[in-house]
Amino acid sequence: MKEWLVVDGYNVINSWQDFRKFREENLEHARELLKEKLAEYIAFKGYSGIVVFDAQEVQGVASFEKNGALEIVFTNDFFSGNGGETADSWIERRVYDLVKSGSSVFVVTSDYAEQLNVLGSGAYRISAREFREEYLLTKKQIAQRSERLARGLGRNELGGR
Repeated sequence: MKEWLVVDGYNVINSWQDFRKFREENLEHARELLKEKLAEYIAFKGYSGIVVFDAQEVQGVASFEKNGALEIVFTNDFFSGNGGETADSWIERRVYDLVKSGSSVFVVTSDYAEQLNVLGSGAYRISAREFREEYLLTKKQIAQRSERLARGLGRNELGGR
């Protein structure tokens, strides 16, 4: 069964203190940093991932990018003449489709109404705070695995096997 991590991008950027400085100075840099963190996390966990950014913060038409197993979505803004859509409504629609197809879906958002919709669709919810703790734990696991691999690449002795 395929596992998905779907992230409300601005919800995480506005919730984590890690992004506070970047958010105030350069929102694009904060988005790039979040995308890097998510790409690393899902690669280690073996998930497919989607991060969705509201068009309210970036004017223009909807866009879609792919970075490995991470899909990056910018929804339509309300001023583009294409109807406009919030990240929440996009996430709700996509989560419903993924769950219906038999996937396990974990949605990262601290928006209470969004959490209720996600749970109603059969997905799992993770608050931005909980996800930060999970992310930091995963970073430690990545470092430990890298350290073990680095030690194993040193001397190739029979006793080390």
